[in-house]
Amino acid sequence: MLDVEPYRESCRLQTAALIYSAFSDKFRRPSGLSARQQWRLFYRLWNWKQRDSQEHNFVVRRSGKIVAAFGLTFADSPGNAVLRGRSLPIMRLCRCYGLWNFWRMYLQIAVLQHVPAADEVYLSYLAVDETQRGKGVGKMLLQWIDEYAVARRPNLRLCLHVSQQNVGAQHLYRQCGFRSGQPKQYLSLWLLFRQASWLVMEKNLGVGR
Repeated sequence: MLDVEPYRESCRLQTAALIYSAFSDKFRRPSGLSARQQWRLFYRLWNWKQRDSQEHNFVVRRSGKIVAAFGLTFADSPGNAVLRGRSLPIMRLCRCYGLWNFWRMYLQIAVLQHVPAADEVYLSYLAVDETQRGKGVGKMLLQWIDEYAVARRPNLRLCLHVSQQNVGAQHLYRQCGFRSGQPKQYLSLWLLFRQASWLVMEKNLGVGR
């Protein structure tokens, strides 16, 4: 049984760790930092970015444990991350982690933000704990997202970006009714993630209801 609930600040550490682990192939690149330092820098930047995020963030529990998290962005609705205001000590972080390491990860997090169109809801991320993969969790959550978005407003498109290298995610989304256009090449994403080719996938919500 999966329980979906809005993100709360008390879930911050678990949620950040889950997202970092799920997308480790993008954030863990050789940089002269230890694995612990890399994680700590990600946590500081992700935590700061959540202050003014427009995402509706959710955590998913199974038997009380957080096993997944996802974020949705609507064009006409503020996010739900309620975090205390925190300044970002840029100079101190640069001295601690290195100037290049700081700005690279800052841009990695910032560039993934997307402003949806009026008829669009954007799936910012969907992270599932490694122990829960292959158990239908992703499919169940995509169905939940469909129903949640339709209840807010009908006739929306659910959109997302996925790396062309992420074949497993593409397969999941296609199974759930998503279609994709031609791959797009992004120089900025190649520089930041070494993954230049990305797909925009989308589906019309509420179809067949």
